[in-house]
Amino acid sequence: MSPFGTTYNPLSIANQLLGSIELSNDFNLYTHSGQSFYWETSHKVISQSPEALKSAVDAMRLGAQKALQQMDTLFITLGSAWAYELNSTGLLVANCHKLPASNFTKRLLEISEITDALHHVISRINRLNPLLKIVLTVSPVRHLRDGLVENSRSKARLIEACHSVVDSALGCVYFPSYEVLVDELRDYRFFEKDGAHPTEFAIDLVFEKVKKALFTDPFQKVLAEVARVKQMEQHQFTAQSNPIEIQKHQQLIESSKMKLNADHKIRW
Repeated sequence: MSPFGTTYNPLSIANQLLGSIELSNDFNLYTHSGQSFYWETSHKVISQSPEALKSAVDAMRLGAQKALQQMDTLFITLGSAWAYELNSTGLLVANCHKLPASNFTKRLLEISEITDALHHVISRINRLNPLLKIVLTVSPVRHLRDGLVENSRSKARLIEACHSVVDSALGCVYFPSYEVLVDELRDYRFFEKDGAHPTEFAIDLVFEKVKKALFTDPFQKVLAEVARVKQMEQHQFTAQSNPIEIQKHQQLIESSKMKLNADHKIRW
């Protein structure tokens, strides 16, 4: 998950990744109604203090750089080809931060813009970590506020851009999460009541396909062990539960985590 918050358009996603590699590249700071934020991050990354915000985001960028250097696989999920540009400067923003719509111009990104941005950031990532495998996906979440036709146009451009990049970029593959949910499952029982977001059951089904397509058997066993520990953490004890049993349960969780961390460097 991105430390910069949920981001939908591919150009902003690329900018966040580049900003995590080129730490000298400045993000664009803005203050409105006593809140400071960066145009390159989501609406959740805010602060009343510009200095505190800069310190926090600089730490995010540094942490993201270290993660990119160490990880084996990076998933880049594109949500929408619709993007917003700040009228005053023409800057393409990752989030409008709840400012009036009159401050922005909404437009549909060209396929060439998306492919150029992805090629550039993938090339830069490859120099940082030549062994990193990049998986491109398109989010199956429908952006209904854009309209059904507009959502379809957006997703079509994202899919075409992904395939164009995969055809020419080394170490880059495409996983059809959009197609699995929309075309293979395609029943509304796999979506929440809003008709846009997949249910937990649908997410689990897609992830099972991700594991079979991209993960080795040993890694799948590690994931299963991590899931077991997570399930143990969610166990609810009652007021009548034996304190000794609760303690044993917690000790088992900690020992399992320590072993997984020692063997596989799991980050909890």
